[in-house]
Formats: sequence, C-alpha cells, structure tokens
Amino acid sequence: MTAPKGTDAFTTKASKSAEARHIRMIREQVEKHPEIDIRKEVSIEFLTNGENSYSIKKNGSSQGWRSDGGFLFIDEELVGIAEAKYQKERQNACERLCRYFLIDEFRQEPWRVFVSVDGLGFEKQLGGGSTGSLIDMARHAGVTLLDNASDEDLREGIRIWLERIIKESENK
Repeated sequence: MTAPKGTDAFTTKASKSAEARHIRMIREQVEKHPEIDIRKEVSIEFLTNGENSYSIKKNGSSQGWRSDGGFLFIDEELVGIAEAKYQKERQNACERLCRYFLIDEFRQEPWRVFVSVDGLGFEKQLGGGSTGSLIDMARHAGVTLLDNASDEDLREGIRIWLERIIKESENK
C-alpha cells in the first residue's frame, strides 16, 4: 500500500518501541563480544568497493545505508547485519530488507542477515498478505528471521546468531 504523493513520513509508537527493543537486545548481546564492532551506517562506496558513481551526495561523499540494529564487523570485515521490521497491516510488503542481498557478503551467506519482525502485520494467519510472503521468502533464502518473538526468544536468537558469526569468522 503506497501513501499518496506528498504524504509526510511517519513512524508509530509501536514501531519505535519494537525497533528500540531490537536495538537494545542486539547491543546487549554484542557487548559480550568485544571483537564485534557495530556501525549504524555503511557507505555505498564501502559496500561496492568504490564502484558507486551514482550514489554520490552533493558534497562529493558517498551515500550510505542505515540499519536498525547495525552492520556488524570483526577485524574491519563486514560479517552481519541486524534489521527490525514492524507492521500493523499485512498488505505492507516491507521489502527494504531484501536490499541486503545486493551486498556481496550476504548473497552467499544470507543467514548473516538477522531480522526481527513484529506487529499484527506479521501474525501468522490465512490470507498471508505481503508480509506473509516476505517471511516465507526470507526464510527460504536462509535469512535468520524471528517473528513476534518474546524478549527471551529474541535474546536467545540473537545470541545463537552472534555465536555463529564469531565461529565462522574464526574459521576464515
């Protein structure tokens, strides 16, 4: 569902709350691993190895991508990304998270993309809507995705995901 042209951007209190919970729990778990560095934004120049002739700001610097939970690095290597999505409606496709598969590191290892989805729009029910197909396709692709998780389940899911990232980074 697209908003009419000229509509101001907005975020609901519920969406902000879900995002804040996601960020807080990612940071809580990352703090246990000093080898992991979180960056809220990464330049397109970095993500494309300097092949970004279109994504240049007026001041000449590279545009960037932001992620709710952040881009995770170990020894200056991009190893993961954490994104939160909240929808109160099922018809919102929220495909923004699909852009992360354009990043080299995540095309071959999509499990490195961690997504938590919350809200009525992500409840499992017949009629699926756009959010239902997003969940199924993300899981099919191998994304680490938790839907409407309790605090305990979200915390545990993040812990397991981070442990895998660290293990894989050590094996390189």
